[in-house]
Amino acid sequence: MSKSTKKAQTAKEAEAEVKDEVVEETKVEEAAEPEKTEEVAEATAQEPKMYVGPTIPGAGIQNRVYTEIPEGAAALIKEHPEFGNLFIAIEEYPKANRMLREGTGYIFSAFNKALGYKNNK
Repeated sequence: MSKSTKKAQTAKEAEAEVKDEVVEETKVEEAAEPEKTEEVAEATAQEPKMYVGPTIPGAGIQNRVYTEIPEGAAALIKEHPEFGNLFIAIEEYPKANRMLREGTGYIFSAFNKALGYKNNK
């Protein structure tokens, strides 16, 4: 066998070993990934929420971010559950803003219901 043939075989063998090691490392990383626990689920549920409804005294101020839903708003949500749709995750704001501009979707519907509630009070 010539030197160039030996070098080619050695390079191919080394490359195959590296690929095997990468695959094994990936499998180990996937197996080590923790599952979501109840603590993670609770932390996710308590993320700051943005209120995208009309300003209603005692319930919420339009486009304000709340760490927790105000008591007045919670009472209002118990009476009218769709008002809960007006408290959204901050990253959903562009979607909510589009619904309000275009006059479509569940947020637009909840906004109009809240506006009617505000005007009748």
